[in-house]
Parts: sequence; structure tokens; C-alpha cells
Amino acid sequence: MTMKTIVSVFTGMGLATMLAACAPAEAPAPAAEPATDVAAPVEAEMPPEPEAPAYAMPAGGPGLIFTVTPCYGTCPAYSVNLFDDGILLFRRSHRDTPDVDVIVKEDAFATPEGFRELVDQLQSQGLSELNGNYTNTMTDGRCRTDASSKILEVRTTEFTKRVEFYTGCSEFADETKLQGLFSVVEEAVGAEDLLAQSESPAAPE
Repeated sequence: MTMKTIVSVFTGMGLATMLAACAPAEAPAPAAEPATDVAAPVEAEMPPEPEAPAYAMPAGGPGLIFTVTPCYGTCPAYSVNLFDDGILLFRRSHRDTPDVDVIVKEDAFATPEGFRELVDQLQSQGLSELNGNYTNTMTDGRCRTDASSKILEVRTTEFTKRVEFYTGCSEFADETKLQGLFSVVEEAVGAEDLLAQSESPAAPE
């Protein structure tokens, strides 16, 4: 509603008088708009949590984890999770791309006793006797600074053992034992074949 104001103006000899003809009437308050029902927001249904893959390494579960770290050259960086039931998970990262190659095998062991037999092989190579840390901080050998590391973690129901070997070090007391240990690991997981598969182009669909 519009409010109106009326004003009269009179002019005389040096005298001007203004009289307000009338005062504006107070406008009535606007009528309240009818209430509108607002629908409650509908909660979006969340998708179910994806199930963990069968090859997810259980915390503390029996298995073997073998990792090769990057170097300053072209040596491959990869990891292998080998479970006591024969499932193998291989991951390989690439230097110049964010891509990660993944290979899964479900029959890494020829027999159900394969994991136990592998652990026995590693023990025969002195697994339990190794001190676990053979990095470039050693004082009884010679080390260069452009090599990768090989890291092995073995977990059984009886023990857990971790060994880290910086491959740029040589001429130290346990070098031969370490070389033998990691040779057994690489053969057991099929590292050479896995690397060859990850380097091959994907087959066309």
C-alpha cells in the first residue's frame, strides 16, 4: 500500500508559511503470508562399504612382504605380498607416471605346505641369525649412494622377522647370507616373471 502526504505552501512579502494540510495515515501492517509446508530434506542413500579384497594382508597375519625400493637409475621398484594360502599380490610403480601395475595370482604355492616350506628355506639361509639392518650406515663395508634397498618381512604364527639390505653396500660380514636369502625370495615369488609381465603391453580387448 502507498502512503500519501499532502502539503500546501503559501508565499507572502518576505514571509512564507507552510501548513501541513493533513498528517499521513499510518499504513496497516501487511497481511501475513500463509505458511508453506517445507519438505524435510531427503537423506541420500550411501552405497554399501566395499568388501576388502580377498588378498588384503590381515594385520599380523602369516605371510611374506618383499619390497624393492627405487634407485637413482632405472632399477624397478615393486612389492610382493605373499600369503600363507598361496595368494600373491604384486605391485609395481613407475618413475615417470602415477600408474601402478598390479598382478594377482592365487596359486603361488604348489602345495598347501608351500609357505611353511619357504620359511624353512629362508631359515636355512640364516634368516633368524641376521641382524635385520644392513643399510648404508654400516661401518664394516663399502657403500655407494645410488642403489636400491631390498626389504623382507616374514610373519608366521611363531615369529616375525624383518631384514633390510641396501644393495649398494658390499664387502661386509653377512653379504653372502643376504645374497642367498634374497635369491630364495625372488625365486619363490617369481620376481623375474612378474617384472616381465608388468613390462609387457596390455593385450587388446
